[in-house]
This record gives sequence, C-alpha cells and structure tokens, in this order.
Amino acid sequence: MSTKRKLRAVQVGCGGRAQTHIKAMIACGEVELLAICDIDAAKLKATAEKYNIPKTYASMEEMIQKEQPEFVDICTPPTIRTSIVEPAIKAGAPAVLIEKPIALLPSESRRLVELGKDRLICVNTQYQWMSHWQRIWGLLQEKALGEVRLLRASCGVNILEQGPHDLDLALKAARISGLPAPEWVVAQCWGIERFGKTPVPHDTAATVGLGDARLHFNAGPSAPNVPGESAIYLQQQVEIIGSKGRIWVSLNKGGSIWIDGKHEEIDTNWPRGDAESQPALYVSIRDALHNNTWKEFPTRVEISAQVSDVMFGCYASALGGGKVKLPQEFPDSLVDQLEKLPQK
Repeated sequence: MSTKRKLRAVQVGCGGRAQTHIKAMIACGEVELLAICDIDAAKLKATAEKYNIPKTYASMEEMIQKEQPEFVDICTPPTIRTSIVEPAIKAGAPAVLIEKPIALLPSESRRLVELGKDRLICVNTQYQWMSHWQRIWGLLQEKALGEVRLLRASCGVNILEQGPHDLDLALKAARISGLPAPEWVVAQCWGIERFGKTPVPHDTAATVGLGDARLHFNAGPSAPNVPGESAIYLQQQVEIIGSKGRIWVSLNKGGSIWIDGKHEEIDTNWPRGDAESQPALYVSIRDALHNNTWKEFPTRVEISAQVSDVMFGCYASALGGGKVKLPQEFPDSLVDQLEKLPQK
C-alpha cells in the first residue's frame, strides 16, 4: 500500500465519460474524491450513491470554494471548455484536468495556454500511460530506432473526435526522438460533420514538417484500416520509423517492434488499455503536484496546444491551398470558413 498522501480532488460532471474518471480515481488508490458536481440532479444523486461519494453540489464554484481541493477534474464537453475552466480557476482551482479536444476555436486554445502559465492545466490524453506506450517511450529515449525520420498517425473518425489522441502520441514520440515542434502543415480536407454546432472536416489528410522528418496524418475515410478491426472508433494507429527500426501500434489489434532485424509483437486491447492508463494518469498528476514538477507534465496544456495548432493549421491549409507555417495565431473565423469545403 502506498504511504504517499492522496490527492484531494473534486469532479465536475457526472455523464458517461465522467463515470470512467471516477472509477479510475478509485482504482488508482491515490485520490481522495471529496465531492462531485452536476447541474442534472438525477445524475448527481445516482452517481454519488453508486460510488459512495460523500458530498454533492449543483454549483462548481461553491464546491471548489468549500472543499478547497488540490485538483479539479472537469469532465464536460468541449463546447463549454473555456467557459467552465475560467470560473473554476477564479473560484480557486489550483490544478485542472480537461478532456480532449482542448478547444473548438483557436482563441480558446490560446486562452487555455495563458491560464496554464501559473498552474497545471492538463489534458486527458491518457493513451500515453498505456503500458506498451510507456515501454515505447523508453525505447525512444534509448535511441533504439536510431534517427527517427518518419511518423504516421491515423484514426477512422474526424480530426476532433480521435485526432487529439493519435497526434498526441505521434508528437510525443517526435519530441522524445529529438525532433522539433511542428513547423508547417500541408493538408486537404473535404466534407463537413458537426462537433456540437461547430463544423469539422469529415476527412483530413495532412503532412506536418518536423525539421527533416515528416508526420503523415489521416482522420476519416482516407485513413488506412487497422488489420482485423471492424469498429470505426478503434481504427487508430501510430507508426514510428527510424534508421535502425520501426514501431507500429494500434489501439486494439496489437502492434509490432522491429529493431536491428528482430521482430516482436505487442499486445494492445481496448478497453483494457483505458482501464490501466486512466488510473496511471491520476497517479502521475498526484506525483507532479506533490513533487512540484507540474511544469514538466507530459499533457500540460502548453504541449497539448501544439495538437490544436496542427488541427487548425490543417483547416487553414485546406482552405488556402498551400503550406501553413506553425505555430501561428489563427482567427476564429477560420472554423466558420470550413463550410466552404468541398462536399465530395
């Protein structure tokens, strides 16, 4: 049993994904969940009873002010991202976890980075903590693949739905391998879906410049299929290619490591991967806050904003028809202009 002090936390939201967060906090054994909050009284009551949570609130601000938590887990839709993070911080939240995508508009991403300058705002891209990815980070730190020259990432659904997870993994692999942050993007997009009321491309195909290396990314119908995978939301894969080897990882259908002529299969499984990574994320948050190393947290909003820059850069390239420099301050009007994308 851990002798470390538990992280004093509260949670905002009692919806479907919020239930997974609560289970993970309980499972990790390192979080003391003080209270939960939701404006839906029925969901709030049912969740509190199901998990034996001592206190409930209809007001987030009241909960934060009365409970004085170290950490606020905000598990709400991105359509109300900044409009809920800002009042949480104003009410006294010293550290915050938010879901992906971090923003639907460029100004929201910039505002979250600004708010995260003096406290931990981190993003729930929990795949990083899956056991196979933890091993891969070690291999990349050891330069086992040699010089990384090419990365590929893809998902079967639109760029806002699962793109943040796969881009997060690919860009972390690039950082550990010593590659620079995204410098430019060239992309083509077509068709329109909706994330709430916000338009998002149905399909995206992009190339991102990382110094001399490249990241190729697809989200939607243009994405290559994961062999043997029939579920569209599980059509996720990342590939890292270096001068000495290659790693390919899918979300649910395994993966492979090829290094120096040797081959090894990787076991991956959903939802088992989620069940191990989400609790591990909370343990990492606890350690980062208690050890005052939060500025180095791997999914802090400053780093996750690079994913947003790539996504908004894809929009700008598809609409303008050329290479787009990164990072840059894109206007919010860029999102409305997606209505002009070709539909076929």
